[in-house]
Amino acid sequence: MEYKGYEPIVGLELHVELKTELKAFCTCSAEFGGEINTKCCPVCLGKGGVPVFNTEAHERGIAAALALGCKVAETSYFDRKHYVSRDLPKGYQITQYYTPLAQNGSVTVCVNGEEKTVAVERIQLEEDAGRIVRRGDGEVIDFNRCGIPLIEIITAPCIRSGDEAEAVVEEIRRRLLFAGVSDCKMNEGSLRCDVNVSVRPVGSDAFGARCEIKNIGSVDGVGRAIAHETERQTELLLQGGTVAVETRRFDEKSGTTVRMRDKETAADYGYVRERDLPPLVTDGETVERVRLAMPASYAVREKLLLTAGVSEQNTSVILSSVESADYFGRVMEQDVPVPGAANLFVSEVYPSWDSRPDEEAFAQCVKLFASGEVTVVSVRELIKLSAETGGSPRAIAEKRGMLTIRDEEVIASLVREAAEACTGAVEDVRRGKDAAKKVLVGYVMRHSRGRADPASVNKAVDRYFEK
Repeated sequence: MEYKGYEPIVGLELHVELKTELKAFCTCSAEFGGEINTKCCPVCLGKGGVPVFNTEAHERGIAAALALGCKVAETSYFDRKHYVSRDLPKGYQITQYYTPLAQNGSVTVCVNGEEKTVAVERIQLEEDAGRIVRRGDGEVIDFNRCGIPLIEIITAPCIRSGDEAEAVVEEIRRRLLFAGVSDCKMNEGSLRCDVNVSVRPVGSDAFGARCEIKNIGSVDGVGRAIAHETERQTELLLQGGTVAVETRRFDEKSGTTVRMRDKETAADYGYVRERDLPPLVTDGETVERVRLAMPASYAVREKLLLTAGVSEQNTSVILSSVESADYFGRVMEQDVPVPGAANLFVSEVYPSWDSRPDEEAFAQCVKLFASGEVTVVSVRELIKLSAETGGSPRAIAEKRGMLTIRDEEVIASLVREAAEACTGAVEDVRRGKDAAKKVLVGYVMRHSRGRADPASVNKAVDRYFEK
């Protein structure tokens, strides 16, 4: 990305809430939502009690490190990051500044046909702050989110465009989602992104003054914020001005960044070792146990589907969520023709996800269609009926007369009926217009409610005109 002879230098900081039942350092529920200020206690509010780190959060952090190719530290420590904010009741956040959980990973993305590897410098465990909720003309502070376990993922400042940054965020989100680390719902704040942007003349190796854009809540917003900030900083420099090192926010509606405050430094945060928590020890046995328990990654599942003959487009739909990927994976285990199953899944099951048949019933529908026992029209109806009734697809098809009609006499009778009803098409065919045969085929298919075997119908129509 280049703008008037300048290029952006971008680094990302992703804040990801871990998928755990309890908060990081206490026994309060980590579940999203609920009545405000009902899921907090003296420990997460800093009013008393001793913090104890959640083992589940530790394992989720290890899984994130493995998903991003990082090396997990054998020993890491917690620190206190001090700052004043209305939604931070303790006056400090427990984090890992000096010794993070993991370092030295990477992700590779493809942008405009070119691959790029972006270094993941570190992953640190920490806790979330509360949130400020607007109520009418005022605001309410909800402390339910205080103490929710987080990881902060920091990339190297090697990203050169908004498109690259979007691709990196999406790749990290995808890896964490399929590793079971987080639900990564940006609309609920379980994945938030800070973007650090500076600009420099194209060809220069120097770094410019850096601005941090906080808490961007969408992948698209990341790219738009970088584009605007690149333009803003470049115009300042071209006009002879200087870029202030500051913290800004991104306004989704206007697509612009807005100044919040001067950028804090490490000295401003007054980092000190967290005295109430012991060192976090991560032995090799624990790392291997977490590795073995991790679900198949997006990349592994993608390769499996493509190798099985599923199209890239269908693969993308199937893997659009962990839930749909797991569902289709269980369908594949039932010895179905995979490409055909994928076609039916994408066209019939995925669009009606909340009213889908169970995996076994869908697999039966696929097999009935693949064997020719039901037509494409019938299988669509059968999938819906299976979902609605929970019954056996074969039993439903037999009871409702949905099995394919192949009887030659029955089909010949339907063709004669079609010829009597569509005399104009019959005359056209006799004049040499073979395309008019489709009119008769269509009539038979409609009047058999899609049950007549299309190949048999076409043969019967040809035979009718051979007389």
